[in-house]
Amino acid sequence: MPRARTPLAKAKAAGAEIIHPERFRDRKGPKKPRVVGDPYVGMSDKEKKVWAEFRAELPWLTSSHRTLLRLACYWTAKLDEKEFGVSATQALSSILSKLGATPVDETKVNHGDDEDEDPADEFFN
Repeated sequence: MPRARTPLAKAKAAGAEIIHPERFRDRKGPKKPRVVGDPYVGMSDKEKKVWAEFRAELPWLTSSHRTLLRLACYWTAKLDEKEFGVSATQALSSILSKLGATPVDETKVNHGDDEDEDPADEFFN
């Protein structure tokens, strides 16, 4: 079975569009993705707090991630409960991976230039 097609935004963030421009030449993605926004009204206070943490830590999330983010908030809020089983752990791990929120998956997201490097340094050093 062939691999799933990589969305254009993910290809740009991972740099795949630069490495293999022929693969992405005719792809179209959303022109102006909407921000992830506020948490759902029916979420608990603990889930809303987790939502705010994810928004701050994962700035690449957009409105298309809302449902997965809601699930991630639900499972993360449940982590403190005593009966958080293996299947719940696997579900949370899978969701976090899809959001680019694990250390391995985060390396696939382009975070821009290093903050330590100043572009002016090449001219003034």
